[in-house]
Amino acid sequence: MPQPPPVQHVAADPAAAAASAVASADAAAVLRTAVRASVRVRTVGCAGVRTGSGFAVDAHTLVTNAHVVQGAERLQVDTWDGHQLAVTASATATVADLAVVRTVEELPAAVPLAASDPGSGEAVTVVGYPRGEALARARGVVTGPVDDPLGIAAQQVLQLEAAVAPGSSGSAVVDGDGAVVGVLYAGATTGSDAYAVPVGVLRAALAAPGPADPSARC
Repeated sequence: MPQPPPVQHVAADPAAAAASAVASADAAAVLRTAVRASVRVRTVGCAGVRTGSGFAVDAHTLVTNAHVVQGAERLQVDTWDGHQLAVTASATATVADLAVVRTVEELPAAVPLAASDPGSGEAVTVVGYPRGEALARARGVVTGPVDDPLGIAAQQVLQLEAAVAPGSSGSAVVDGDGAVVGVLYAGATTGSDAYAVPVGVLRAALAAPGPADPSARC
């Protein structure tokens, strides 16, 4: 009876294994600030409680979506380490689904903004609170600029392939350097398409935030 050929165990390349470990550690370090800067936003209003995500851009300023804070009688902001912060005011942008929220207490970290919008094919990570649950990171890729499928944004938005869920609205979309390239605001009901406001539009909104206050009275 013929014998099977001998099996050789191929040793892993130590250099390749080390490079992979370093890359993983670098990726974790790059995303650490984005994770620490992320917040859960709860909107308490006439219709009950709604949950979204957001992220800090400086010690007392965070960004989320206008539709997350719309109709709020009260906003609850929770940091990544479980602290709840008091909110002083919020304002929505008129050109996109963006809201700027000011906090009384200092936020634990602030994520930098990228200098320019990402290109098609660029790898990104969405950092937020899907379903209002634990902080999560979802890897994705930019598929290109498109017209806003919801008809909200006056300018083109970013289309992504990324696994998001209700509650992810307002999440930071960060590049390989850990800088924000967009603000997630919608996901397709089927498939993995998601949509984000580009960082260029965010920069303009931060420079001149809209005066509208989304608070409501029942």
